[in-house]
Amino acid sequence: MRKFPSSIAFIALFILMTACSTNGEQLYSGTIEGEEIPILAEVTGSVQALLADEGDTVTKGQPLVQIDDRLIQAQMKEAKAGVQAAKAALDEGKAGTRNQEIKKTLSLLEQNDVKMDNVNIQLSKLNDLLIQRKANIDQIKAQLESAEETKIFYKDQLIKIEKLYKNGAASENELKVQEEQVNKATSSVNQLKAKLKEVESLYAMAKKDQSTYENQIRELQANSKMQQAELSLQQEGATNHTIIKLTSQLDQAKAKQEQIQIQLDKTNVTAPIDGIVLRRNISVGEVVTANFQMYTLLEQNKLKVKVYIPEMRLNEVTLGGKAEIFVDSYPDKAFNGKITYISNSAEFTPKNVQTPEERTKMVFEVIVEPTEGFRQLKPGMPADIRFLKKETEK
Repeated sequence: MRKFPSSIAFIALFILMTACSTNGEQLYSGTIEGEEIPILAEVTGSVQALLADEGDTVTKGQPLVQIDDRLIQAQMKEAKAGVQAAKAALDEGKAGTRNQEIKKTLSLLEQNDVKMDNVNIQLSKLNDLLIQRKANIDQIKAQLESAEETKIFYKDQLIKIEKLYKNGAASENELKVQEEQVNKATSSVNQLKAKLKEVESLYAMAKKDQSTYENQIRELQANSKMQQAELSLQQEGATNHTIIKLTSQLDQAKAKQEQIQIQLDKTNVTAPIDGIVLRRNISVGEVVTANFQMYTLLEQNKLKVKVYIPEMRLNEVTLGGKAEIFVDSYPDKAFNGKITYISNSAEFTPKNVQTPEERTKMVFEVIVEPTEGFRQLKPGMPADIRFLKKETEK
């Protein structure tokens, strides 16, 4: 096979990479690119609402996603209660304690203990009920398994009798009797399945009630602990050491509330910039985790065009120099731009350059950023660049 000289291949590349304007000035071709900004989730939760879709224009601070915040709201409620309790304890420590306050705390402790006893009784009964329903489920499952085996047996017998009936070796009455056996077995299986579903539903409801009672017990235990601490403080009286301790507890409670508020703010995801929604990677109801990329935004006023110029024309460009951008959509319009990057190294060149002819193949990457026309210029548009000479700039 005959090989073409490498200089011919470079000429073809150079023709594709550059062009000339009608007045003979050199044009360089490229494509308008945009700056992509990933929008990442910072908390875990299900997506409740999507407030922007692909192609939408958004402004900085505009809401994009609402993540389910119910769990964090509950944590915030608990944190606020903790701050209030710590503040009340500090205030009491500073003001001193009266006997009637001690009596009040003792009364609250007694009421709390009564509530806890009642809940424990209910929970004990519920646990017994759960054991009973679990045993009932196991029993029905065993019955269902046996009924399904019986159904399979009668079906097999029916197939045999049908063959015998066709051959005249069994009567029609025998066939009907066997069909009735299959129908009864099928009905029994269906009834057991329905019964199993009902019992499993009752078991699930009881498990939910069990969780509710356990949460109540934990809450009552926490109340009792707090009341015991309050009673101890009331009985001993406040010292300077106690005041310092209570102040520290209040500061810790406030810090916890601030941390939860930060997490709560992260459930409302907003646009960090003015831009366009390029891609949406989530749907309502989907569960996201931290660092999951939900959107990709295109920064609206940050566009660029990469072009490549040969080494022999490198002296035509300077960092910060002006350029004109031409696109097919606006053939009579030249958009102003400036040179923001000039590569320090060449591309499309051998590692060891031996001759002046080979050095002519070296090209350098140059980036031009538009300074106007952000509403007209769009990423993906083919563009031609004309670099302005210094006298033209002036």
